[in-house]
Amino acid sequence: MTAEAPVARRDPVTGYELHGQWIRDPYAWMERLDDPETREWIAGQEAATERVLHAVPGRGWLRAEVNRAARYARRSAPIPAGPDREFAWEARGADEKLRLILHRRGAPPEAVLDPNTWASEEALVFAVPSPDGRRVAYGTAVGSTHNPVISVLDVETGRVLPDRPGGGNHASVAWRRDGSGFFYVATPDPGEVYGEAVYEHEIGAGTQRIFGDDRHKEYWCSVEVSQCGRFAVLYAWDFVHANVVYLLRLADGALLPVAPAMRSLNRVQVLDDTLLVHTDLEAPRGRLCAAPLSAPARWRTLIPECPDTLQSVSGVAGRLYAVYSHAASHRLSVSTADGTYLREITLPGLGSVNSNHGDGTVSGVSGAWRGVDVWVSFESFLQPPSVYRYDFAADELVPYDVPDVGLDPAEYVTGQIWYHSRDGTPVSMFVVHRAGLSRDGQRPVRLTGYGGFNIPFEPRFTPTNAVWLKLGGVLAVANIRGGGEYGRQWHEAATKTRRQNAFDDFVAAARWLVAAGYTRPDRLATRGNSNGGLLVAVAALQAPEAIRAVFCRAALLDMLRFPQFSHLGAAVVEYGSPEDPVESAYLAGYSPYHNVRADRRYPIMACAAALNDRVAPPYDPLKMIARLQAEAPHGGPYLLLPLRESGHSGAITQTALVEQDVDELSFFCWALDVTTP
Repeated sequence: MTAEAPVARRDPVTGYELHGQWIRDPYAWMERLDDPETREWIAGQEAATERVLHAVPGRGWLRAEVNRAARYARRSAPIPAGPDREFAWEARGADEKLRLILHRRGAPPEAVLDPNTWASEEALVFAVPSPDGRRVAYGTAVGSTHNPVISVLDVETGRVLPDRPGGGNHASVAWRRDGSGFFYVATPDPGEVYGEAVYEHEIGAGTQRIFGDDRHKEYWCSVEVSQCGRFAVLYAWDFVHANVVYLLRLADGALLPVAPAMRSLNRVQVLDDTLLVHTDLEAPRGRLCAAPLSAPARWRTLIPECPDTLQSVSGVAGRLYAVYSHAASHRLSVSTADGTYLREITLPGLGSVNSNHGDGTVSGVSGAWRGVDVWVSFESFLQPPSVYRYDFAADELVPYDVPDVGLDPAEYVTGQIWYHSRDGTPVSMFVVHRAGLSRDGQRPVRLTGYGGFNIPFEPRFTPTNAVWLKLGGVLAVANIRGGGEYGRQWHEAATKTRRQNAFDDFVAAARWLVAAGYTRPDRLATRGNSNGGLLVAVAALQAPEAIRAVFCRAALLDMLRFPQFSHLGAAVVEYGSPEDPVESAYLAGYSPYHNVRADRRYPIMACAAALNDRVAPPYDPLKMIARLQAEAPHGGPYLLLPLRESGHSGAITQTALVEQDVDELSFFCWALDVTTP
């Protein structure tokens, strides 16, 4: 296959000097994605990849099964708005995109925003109804979910208002309680990636800047408005490592410091006259504090640190609901308003309540502090995202929306094991497979991980995982260092010049799966996205004998130039900086693009490039494949899979997402010799 793919032009002159050393960069020309030469090379590589993947036997079966696992009716927990209405995110099985639906008392549901009627490349990135439900501020983007622009819809008339909030890359909308305007986050201009700040837009009037850090342009921001409507909560983030928090008292504009020093991660809620502060300050696994609104920086501990990692606390229906990461899956407890423990809530299985988005962990428990209903989200490797209502009196999770995707959890086993990394550190790993599976060393295994940015890699449902399990495959998910599964220290153990710990943890997972009798190296594939894509690429180059195939998606692969792309200059707090001589040498030691060796027999590799990516450089996979094809002829093949009309998180329509999943599964079936039923 490699011989059929077009050979990339190698520029022997291009490069740059870094700390007195000349760094060759023979494929730098590929960074110009719109250049005719680049486009022609991408098209040729795409055609070569399609010749392989489209010829995989059973591809039709894969598509049918992915559709079964991906296309299902769903609805979110209700979003209350005013006394007679509520909103919800919903989709019918045939929908390409989620719709925002209005439910009025005594009236049929109305589609307030239905992006299924828009052009296929247009995305509805977010939509936030005003507290009275009369307006919706929503963000749209084209070709990906990056750089959304806010518009405002009048719900009663269906008319889009002429309001155009300023700045670029709009996010984090929070309305004033009276619906007169909203706070949001933006960069100063649409073309800028740094300098995020919190702005306030008044409907029918103008926009003013409220909060930001002019000294650290790389910080990003977020904003919330308290349920009582008296305060805006303002955050500035040093990536996902720490933040500062202030309260903006809306009655008089007073700015009240809550956590003014950039030294910990904090999330706050206003409950009556008390401020709740969830923090890892002096508690690497998290604790819950309280402070009077009259002195919001004077904290006292309500729920102390414990062996599990406290991920979130939500004040709902007069009680506190705490979500913990217990060995990388979630447990949920309920306490009184003063922190007195009441009980554990039995979840449907080993899985996840919370989710992770751009502003960090989002609680899967929702509802009003002065309300009645408690809504709990849940998903697992075997159950798609579902919604339950918690009946406190009966101590029961009552199903509200539990979709059917044709996967019977009773037919599968979700286990968790511990293995030792290279330095002896114990690391946990989930292993999911059909019940009754024998360890005969012959099973196709798909190993994945992440290991970065304090993001926990927890049980999640994906159509790809579901179909892989139906194929008889084993799914392995390693909770390696660098992630957020076990608190701040676990994260920091694989940052900057400690990054090798994450790679060692991952390779040790692959070797454990072989030693434990699940598989052999030529039936083991790895898969990673974003930072996880970097992980699997490094593992393939450092331990090629342990892995048969690698699927590397939307990855950073050139670790000496990453700060030059988009907002990734802020990621030096995680990876280290190429401008620092010590950190630069460390980065160069594992950067995949700079460590291809002609004498190595590397695994089969597919690099998927999201061509509209604004989070990771979309050209890194191109340069990596070109270098592998030219300089590592003993291994491979090496395939480039361009993801068109796709950003970092994937395609916009369900049809395109399904095809991307089918391509990925086809790759695994081809590389590991897996046959479909």
